[in-house]
Amino acid sequence: MIDQTELIKYFLLESEDYINTLLEGLEDLENKGFSQETLEAIYRATHTLKGSASIVKFNKIATLAHKLEDLFEAIINHEIQQDTSIINLVRRVVNSMINFINEVSQYNEEKSELDSNIVNLIDEIIEKKIILQTEESQDIYAPLPMINSVRVELGLIDSLFDILGEIIVQKNIISDREKELRNLVEDILKSGKKLFNEIISFSDRYWLAPLGEKTKVLDTFFTDFSDLEFDRYDEYHIFTRKIAEITNDINEGLNELISFSENLSSNFKTLGKEIITLKDSLLSIRMLPIGRLLNKISEAIKDTANNLGKQINIEIKGGDIKIDKPVFDLLYEPLIHILRNAIDHGIETPENRLSIGKPAKGNIKLLVRKEGKYVVISITDDGKGIDIDRVKEIALSRGLLTQEQMHYMNNEEILSYIFVPGFSTSEDVDFQSGRGMGLNIVKTSITKLKGTIEVYSELHKYTTFLIKIPQSLSITNLLIFRSSDLEFAVPINYIEEILTIEDFPDVKSEKLINHKNRFITVKVFSELYFSSNGKHSEKGYIIIFNFSGIRKALLVDDILGQEEVAIYPLGKFLEGLTQYIGYVLSAQGTPRFVIDPVKIFEEEFVFTISKPLTFESTAYIGTVLIVDDSISVRRSLQTLLEAKNLKVYAAKDGLEALNILEEKTVDIVITDLEMPVMHGYELINRIRKDIRFKDLPIIVLTSRGTKKHQEKAIDLGADGFLVKPFDEKTITELLSNFQILKNQIY
Repeated sequence: MIDQTELIKYFLLESEDYINTLLEGLEDLENKGFSQETLEAIYRATHTLKGSASIVKFNKIATLAHKLEDLFEAIINHEIQQDTSIINLVRRVVNSMINFINEVSQYNEEKSELDSNIVNLIDEIIEKKIILQTEESQDIYAPLPMINSVRVELGLIDSLFDILGEIIVQKNIISDREKELRNLVEDILKSGKKLFNEIISFSDRYWLAPLGEKTKVLDTFFTDFSDLEFDRYDEYHIFTRKIAEITNDINEGLNELISFSENLSSNFKTLGKEIITLKDSLLSIRMLPIGRLLNKISEAIKDTANNLGKQINIEIKGGDIKIDKPVFDLLYEPLIHILRNAIDHGIETPENRLSIGKPAKGNIKLLVRKEGKYVVISITDDGKGIDIDRVKEIALSRGLLTQEQMHYMNNEEILSYIFVPGFSTSEDVDFQSGRGMGLNIVKTSITKLKGTIEVYSELHKYTTFLIKIPQSLSITNLLIFRSSDLEFAVPINYIEEILTIEDFPDVKSEKLINHKNRFITVKVFSELYFSSNGKHSEKGYIIIFNFSGIRKALLVDDILGQEEVAIYPLGKFLEGLTQYIGYVLSAQGTPRFVIDPVKIFEEEFVFTISKPLTFESTAYIGTVLIVDDSISVRRSLQTLLEAKNLKVYAAKDGLEALNILEEKTVDIVITDLEMPVMHGYELINRIRKDIRFKDLPIIVLTSRGTKKHQEKAIDLGADGFLVKPFDEKTITELLSNFQILKNQIY
């Protein structure tokens, strides 16, 4: 529950506005006459003040506001004569409310007694519909309590955050420049020390050397002195002395430069801390306690339970934790959806609960905690739980996963299938009827908040939804990494862990790791976005992502660090590059594209399926198997061929293609050469060794257009060879040659 002190603070802030509205309205009534607009304004202010005071149980303020509300309503409805003599009475009531508000500000309670004469007087006026002539009052209004708060338009705060984003970018640039300066100073210092040492050594050697016999000193003053009686200096001695003095000056300058660099570095660090303080202060302006949202939702959920004949107890902990206003607004729908699901399909009726040894009243726990800059919300009900075996059965029947895939998945990953659109087991009474209906909406909402959601359950015991969201969406924490000598960034909110490639030496070839008893598929970033013939570095890092219980991994060349920045949109020209969220600027002014990790792995996410599987009755003229590790190539080619009334199967590597050939009848195979798990050459070789497919046409579609690549493919049994990029006409012609599109006109 929200702390009472917090509620009082909000009440005082609101009451100041309402009292000021009343005072301004009374001035207008006295100076400009009774206008409908002014009367309605002070009526609304009084009505709202009554409600606010009632919530925090300040009954004396609420009573006075209620009486004024009735009085203004009677005047608006012309039940009472509009007479200026009534303004003095209203002033007395407002002044009394101000005194009570001051007491609340000082003592958190109303200490004085309510003046019953004022209340009775208002009742008498309303009942008798007359104006009682009261004496002219010269009351001076007591000052309202100093709340030290103002209301600010959200648009203004948003513009300040935009400016703050620019400041943070400049701070990051300056920080990198400061590092460059520090490195430069260190290099100059090292070189200066070497120079200084060499000159000192040379000076010492030459300074102590006696003058040679051939050295002539022309100064006549020396003629009267021997070498032991008076030091004599030739031009080399003098030059050495000058160099030593200059070197000493340079050394002093270097020491001053070091001191300046250290002070500058200290100033930059202080500036960084001040910017962080500024950011936190701006965020706090827009922050709201999450308990206000949870209490609002819990009241609505209790009504739902009563309508269904169920008894529930809702426990809220951590309601004082604050979240940003945009997050606060977007969080309502997914939370109420989960809780309604818990009431509808989780919590049993009192009779059923008693029959299985549970208390008649169900329990729902809403626990909120902070983890760094993130907020974790745990929603647990002690209802039916989820039958994981039933989830497996439905996922298998719908073709969402295979027995082999299930072997590598833990319970949490299997439970994530309830987020698939339309995933429902309402026909089976052993499973929570409807649990999962619409949960894709919940998943989508949490993803928009750049958060994650996981589900844990034990049959007949409990179900827990664990939501992790950023406390604010204004400034984003990014992990900066390098791949193929280019720098990229990725939001850290999906990142669970970072591993080194040294612990998984075969990851590049196997594209799979076993970590914490989980088999996690791995994608190599350089292979996704760059030519696969680039240089492969022996070192690398594996970034583990957690997408609502599903773990995926990305292999990158190097990790450069973390930055807190504002992300800029790509603009209309590049808006089609959906794999990027936007871009940020490095200290050198070059853009770093911010990768959307969801887009990288979206093909493997069950919850990205947009519609349930359906049976097609189209009479196809042929069947094509496309084998390519590129999602874009598979999809574009599939769209092209399906438009020509061809049935298309797709595989991302040779092994998957062979499995499809075992189960499906195919008229032609179009395959890439460079693919993980099993490349195109091996696929062609395996197909040709199987007598069933000795006449199956195989076309190679690759970016490798050299004669060597083509000859090897033909030697292994390929029937055609195309070089990317392809166009519709070329594909149509080639398929026509194999009698696949013999009736097509192009």
